[in-house]
Amino acid sequence: MNGRELDPRKELILKVVTDDYIESAEPVGSRTIARKYNLGLSPATIRNEMADLEENGYLQQPHISAGRIPSHQGYRYYVDSLMKQQALNKKELQVIQSCINNLTMDLDELDLLLQQTVKVLAQITRYPSLMLGPKLQPSVFTHVQLIPLNEHNILVLVVTNMGVIENKLITVDVPVSQMDLDRISYVLNKKLRGKTFDKLKTSFISELREEMEVHDSLFHKAIHLLLRTLESRDKDRIYLDGIINILDHPEFKELEKFKSLMEMMDEEESIYRMLEKTSGHQGLQISIGEEIEEEAFQQCSVVTATYEIGGKVVGTIGVLGPTRMDYGHVVAVVDFVSHYLSKVLSDMNKYN
Repeated sequence: MNGRELDPRKELILKVVTDDYIESAEPVGSRTIARKYNLGLSPATIRNEMADLEENGYLQQPHISAGRIPSHQGYRYYVDSLMKQQALNKKELQVIQSCINNLTMDLDELDLLLQQTVKVLAQITRYPSLMLGPKLQPSVFTHVQLIPLNEHNILVLVVTNMGVIENKLITVDVPVSQMDLDRISYVLNKKLRGKTFDKLKTSFISELREEMEVHDSLFHKAIHLLLRTLESRDKDRIYLDGIINILDHPEFKELEKFKSLMEMMDEEESIYRMLEKTSGHQGLQISIGEEIEEEAFQQCSVVTATYEIGGKVVGTIGVLGPTRMDYGHVVAVVDFVSHYLSKVLSDMNKYN
């Protein structure tokens, strides 16, 4: 028997067991189902159906005397065929929109916008939230600007064709005039516009040195800053929030399980690998338990969705929780946030 061959009655039993376990975190017995839900079935019939579901891998019994809980296979069937996506309530919609709207139309606040997005995702779902931010590579430079903050501090703004802005501060020993900065900005824009980051790693930099020899010190600082920016963005930036929320769930009250998960959450590379695998699939993805390659995450599920700028996928947002996750609610939140963030970022890109 595979996941597509369950008859309607078994589907009903599996759905009721899964819904009840998600809500209560307690194994579910046949008497509980008969008493709590008006299915028109006797406890004996329910018990036989549950035994069949267990035999075929959809349910499991954590203890001999306990009721049953969904297996990873059972959860997969549930999210693919039985789960109903919940509608977000008015308050949830307002919180999400207010949080993201407060930072619109100003791309130099992109980093803060993404931090706020992952924060509100954790707040609404009550699970840890994760995000891969847009990466600059292989984005194309469209504009570089040098802005004097005072005599010795210059702000370097790098704008890409994805609408992403990186800003870094350069400190100079000798004051540089606005005229000099304008000239340097002109040369950098002339040479950098249309170039991808990998071009900065070639002899292209030598050409710039010759043309900007008169401002050698400032040039070197600007180029080194750009290269450091490149190196730090070879991989997408990872944003995390609400990690402590995992303690709200009984599965992680056990110290060893919690410690193991926290160690993995502290390893940025593990989170990057987990999220990066989903970024190649546009839209929403649900990975359950053993479907996640990183072993410490296999007691969890992760719901992810890509987000876009101008129709091009630039990153991934997600929510991590126990396999006993409230999938219907989490899917609704992640789906809405990914679409709303895409709209906001695309609108921001138009006006910058």
